[in-house]
Amino acid sequence: MNSPDSDKWFEAMEEELTTLEHDLAAWDLVPREPWMHVLPSTWAFHIKRFPNGLVKKFKARFCVRGDCQKEGIDFWETWPPVVQWSTVRLMMTLAAKLDLCSAQADITAAFVHADLEPGEQIFVRQPAGFQRDGDHVLSLKRTVYGLRQAPRSFFRYLSRSLTLHGLVQSDLDPCLFIGKHIIVVVYIDDLLFYSKSMDTIDSLISALHDEGIWIRKEGSAEGFLGVDVTRDTSSRRITLTQTGLTQRIVEALGLCSHSFTALSTPPESAPLPKDSEGDLASGAFNYAAVVGMLLYLSGHSRPDIAFAVHQCARYTFRPTRKHELALIRIGRYLKGTMDKGLILSPSDEARIDCFPDADFAGLYGHEDSQDPHCARSRTGFVILAFGCPVLWKSRLQTEIALSTMEAEYVALSTACKDLFPIVDMAKSFCLAIGLSCESVAQLHIKIHEDNVGALTLAGLEPRRMTPRSKHYAIKYHWFCEHVAARRVQLVKVETHNQLGDLFTKGLPFPAFSHLRSMLMGW
Repeated sequence: MNSPDSDKWFEAMEEELTTLEHDLAAWDLVPREPWMHVLPSTWAFHIKRFPNGLVKKFKARFCVRGDCQKEGIDFWETWPPVVQWSTVRLMMTLAAKLDLCSAQADITAAFVHADLEPGEQIFVRQPAGFQRDGDHVLSLKRTVYGLRQAPRSFFRYLSRSLTLHGLVQSDLDPCLFIGKHIIVVVYIDDLLFYSKSMDTIDSLISALHDEGIWIRKEGSAEGFLGVDVTRDTSSRRITLTQTGLTQRIVEALGLCSHSFTALSTPPESAPLPKDSEGDLASGAFNYAAVVGMLLYLSGHSRPDIAFAVHQCARYTFRPTRKHELALIRIGRYLKGTMDKGLILSPSDEARIDCFPDADFAGLYGHEDSQDPHCARSRTGFVILAFGCPVLWKSRLQTEIALSTMEAEYVALSTACKDLFPIVDMAKSFCLAIGLSCESVAQLHIKIHEDNVGALTLAGLEPRRMTPRSKHYAIKYHWFCEHVAARRVQLVKVETHNQLGDLFTKGLPFPAFSHLRSMLMGW
C-alpha cells in the first residue's frame, strides 16, 4: 500500500477482520479439498464523508468476489428493496408538522448478521495480507459482503426482527415498518425512527441491540444518505441540502474559477436535442459520472434542476459538445445556489396536491423530423403533502400523443399512479402516530390541471370514453373511477402557478423564480 494514509487503511483492515472472525464468527478455517468451489476474495476501501464533504472514517471491507459466483450453485435470489425517497420526505414532513421525535441508527457490519440460507455452502480464499495455516480456506457461516445474496439475506433478517417486535411491513413500501406509535424507515443498514416519544424509539433500539443486532444510535435524523437535514422545531421546518455533493459537481465540471459566473436558470429555454451531427464531447470531464451525481442531487433535494438533468441524462451513451455545454450550464446554476436546498414547511391544512403538466411534442422542430422520438411529449409533475414536495418526476411519454389535450391527459393519468399510493401512505402514517380517524378522513386531495380539455374528460359523469379518446382509453382512463371513490377534486390552475411547468420545459427567469419560490421556499 503506497498511499500516504496506508497506516489508517491497515488499521481499518485489522478492525474489519477482528469484527468478522472473532466478534461475528462469520467463518471457519478449513483445509482446502479438491471438490470445493473456492471463490476469490478482495478488499474494498472507502472514505466515508459527512454531507459537507469532510472525512468521517477510513473504511476497509473484506469482500467475496461475487462476480465469480454461479447461479443455482452459490446463490438463488439476490434482489433487496430500498426505501423510496418519497417515503422519507413524507415522513419528514409529518415529523415537522406534528413535532415528532426522530432518531437515526446505523447497523455495523450489517450484511454479516444474516446466516447463509439452508443448503448454501460457500468457500472463500483467505484475505490478502492475512493468510495463515497453509492451504486453508474460509467456510462461510454468514453472508459476508460481496456475496450476491448478502443484501437480500440481511433485509430478510432485519424484517423478521422488526416484525417480531410488533411492527408491520407496509404494502406500499417494503422498507417501511409501522408499529404502535412508532414508524421505522429502512435503507439497507441505515434506519430512521419516528415517534411522539423518544422513549418509544430508545426502547425499540435497545430491544434490537439485546437481540444481537449491532445497532448504533446516531442522534436525531440530521443527515441521511448524504443529505444534510436541518430541523428548526420552533418554526416546524426542515431543510434538505447536499452542499458537499454540489461542490463536487462544480469541481468535476471545472467551474471553480471565478471566470465562470453563476447563471439564473439551469436549462435553456429551447429543449436539448439529440444533436446527431454535432461534434462529440471533448472529454474534459466524465459526462456519465457528472450525470449520475446530478441525478442523485435532483432526486433528493433539488427538484429545480430535475428537468434539465433528465434532458442531459438521455444522451449519456453518446454525448456531444452541445450536451456538455448543457451540463456546464447546470453546474453554473448550482454554483450560484450552492447552499440552497429543499425547504419542508408544512401547512396547517391537511391536504395533498398534485400538479401534472405536459409539453406536447416539445422536441419536434429541434430534431430530425423523420425520427419518431422527436414527436414524443414530456410528462412532468410534483406531489405536495401538506404543502411540501414529496415526489416529482420529469420524463418523456412512452406513446406519441396526438394533441395537447391528450398529452395533458396522459400526464394526469401518470401522476395519479404515484399520487394515490402517497395518499394511502399519508393516512397510514397518521393512524400509526395516534391521529383520530376523523382527522385522517378530512385529508383533502386536489389535482391542479391547467388544460381545460383534460379536466373536462377526467371529470365526465358518468365515467365514459368519447369517440376522440377511445384509442388511449384502456391504459389511461383507469384513474377516473378513483377520482370519485377517493373524493379527489379536479381544479383549474392558472398557468403562471402550474408547478408542473418546472418539470416539462425551460422557463424564463421570472417564471422560473416564481415557481421555484412556490415549490422550494426560496
